[in-house]
Amino acid sequence: MGNRIFMIINSVKRLTLLGLLTTTLLGCANVGHKAQVFSGENLITPYSGFLAGWKVMVENKAHYHSRMWQHPELGFKNAYIVSVTPTENHSNKYFRNIIDKPGIESCEKFSSDTITSKTNATYAKEFWQTVCLRKNGSKAKILHLLLRGNDSLYHIQKIWQGNFTMAEVNTWQNRFKQIYVCDTRIAKQNCPAITQ
Repeated sequence: MGNRIFMIINSVKRLTLLGLLTTTLLGCANVGHKAQVFSGENLITPYSGFLAGWKVMVENKAHYHSRMWQHPELGFKNAYIVSVTPTENHSNKYFRNIIDKPGIESCEKFSSDTITSKTNATYAKEFWQTVCLRKNGSKAKILHLLLRGNDSLYHIQKIWQGNFTMAEVNTWQNRFKQIYVCDTRIAKQNCPAITQ
């Protein structure tokens, strides 16, 4: 159990550090999107159809799965990442501290500000933003959303390195507010129709 948690922590650290140091990704052209819902627990990201045409990087390990979208022109300077790990017996705040640690240790100035924190919800939610100012004067900003399902822990990130506008940040904050977890095994949950 301890070794598994260590592997998850290292994976989260590595991905967060990658985001802070190289960020890029994300993006897209507006295209229609139909949610794919399967039997069981699902992470629903209603807005993701616009990511069509972006380069996708997938990492699948025994206890860690992630997808990173890279902008076709900007590369790692603008990124969107979804990571999934098995649920552990730790709070979202515990994982937030682990996720923030590389920035605290490597940035000249680092801030981590809560947008929303719901610990008593059906699926606990931690939504925050971090800003890293490096010694060379460059700046990185990351929106983070942690959702704790019954089966998995979901970590969604939107990363900017260099230039970004507050309008972009606000757009992405609104997109993150649309993300939710549902479980088709629970009758009272509002899940989209199951994909065959």
